[in-house]
Formats: sequence, C-alpha cells, structure tokens
Amino acid sequence: MEKRDYKKEFCTLMDQFAFRYSRWQVWNDFLSLSAISLANVIPTPEKEEREEKYHAILSGYREEEREIFPQMLHLVVLALSDNPEQDFLGSLYHHLELHQEQKGQFFTPYHICEFMSEIQFTDSEADEMLKERRYISVNDPACGAGAMLIAFANVARKHGINYQKHVLFVAQDIDRTAAMMCYIQMSLLGCPAIVVIGDSLAKPFPHPDNEVWCTLFYYLNHWRFASGEAGERQEDSGVAEEQGMAAVTLEHPPENVRLIEGADGQLMLCMETAS
Repeated sequence: MEKRDYKKEFCTLMDQFAFRYSRWQVWNDFLSLSAISLANVIPTPEKEEREEKYHAILSGYREEEREIFPQMLHLVVLALSDNPEQDFLGSLYHHLELHQEQKGQFFTPYHICEFMSEIQFTDSEADEMLKERRYISVNDPACGAGAMLIAFANVARKHGINYQKHVLFVAQDIDRTAAMMCYIQMSLLGCPAIVVIGDSLAKPFPHPDNEVWCTLFYYLNHWRFASGEAGERQEDSGVAEEQGMAAVTLEHPPENVRLIEGADGQLMLCMETAS
C-alpha cells in the first residue's frame, strides 16, 4: 500500500485559497481556528473571547472555503497518528517557505531534538523525580513548533514513562505563529502542556502579560501537578484513576472531539469537525 503524502495533500488544500488570500494569512487563520477548537473543549475563562475570535476569522471566508480548515486539521491528525516522531507542522512551515529568516527563525531538525532528549535519560534522575513528586517537567523557552518537546515525549515513552500522565511540558515563544503550532501538536499528541506566548527573557512564565494556552491533557492531569497536601490526598485516595481519560470524556463528551489510538497505543486528540 502506497504511503500517503500528508504534506502534499495539505498543500493541495492550501492552494484552494490561492488568488484570494495570502498563504501567510491562511496559515495563521488555520492555526488560530485549530487551536481554538482544541482549547474550547474545556470551559476556561478565555473560552467566550476565543469563540468570538473563531467566528470573526471564519466570517472572512466563503462558506465552501470554511469547510477546508477542518480537512487541513484532519491531515495533521493523520500525519501525527501515522508517525508521532516528527515535527509535522514545523517541517510544513518551512516547506511552505513561511519561516521568517529576518527574525532569525530556524527550527531545529527533529533528529537533533531526539538526540538532545535522549541524553537526558543517561542516568536515573528521571526515575528519582517520578518517585519524589509523581511527574517530571521539561521546559523549552524558545519552543518553535515544539520539536524539542515532541522528541522528549517520544524518548520518555521509549524509556517506559507515560508522558501523557507523568510529564509536564512548558513551552514559550515570542512568536505567536510558532506557539500556536506547538500548542496544536502538543494537544494532538496528548501532552499535558502549558504553551505561553511571550518574551522568555523579559517576561518568563508565569508573567501576567503572557498569553497562556493549556492542553486538554494538562487539565486532565492538573491534580497530578498540584503540589502539597491536596495532590497527595488525591493520589492516596485513588482519585488518579477516577479522574482518568474515560471519566472526563464520557461524562461531558464534546460532539466534535474524540480520542484515537495511535499505532503504538498512545492516545491522541482528534477534532472531527470545526466548532
């Protein structure tokens, strides 16, 4: 069976917007629409404002054009499902020649990220951290599309660590486009992640001026990352299992969201339609 070229299929969909919109506009609108769809499955204080932005973006497109955006996101889901060990959006961003060299943008190749992540597991430090506080954390202050964090997640899995439960990912980038790519990929790969838009040097997280996006898997595991007595009580009482994936999604299942299982058994978040 011939392997699908998701990148080529994505570009074909992008070409349907040609002559009416720039690639840059379509790309950023796609990222915003996808990120909002993924974020708004959780009733956060930002939900209403983000929903208004979602509809404002769509209002600038024809009805038939609006239907293309969910198809584009669907291709991203399929690409990451077939091969979670890649920075799909980052490579696509470069393929479309949208990276901004004048800003010094250069996304680290995935195999380099994988090597850098692998050397973090040369000793038993991760195991000690898991025993001490139930999770390990990783921070990328210039995350780009999230290649370094994706690589860390995959390496953690290879070392027997369920990153969907026991790794807290914190990502920050001054560029909104890059941060949105990171947020989408972190969400679809099931990473408990906090993605921050802001200057890591002048305003490192948690600065009040930062714009913060949290993935669904972060909220599902929030109790695990809580420090102090509350977190201990939940673990001791067995709430960890009760607050697992099934309990949350079956009680209030969003119509346009489902979980799919990748080839290696990892859960991934999939949006079936636009919100």
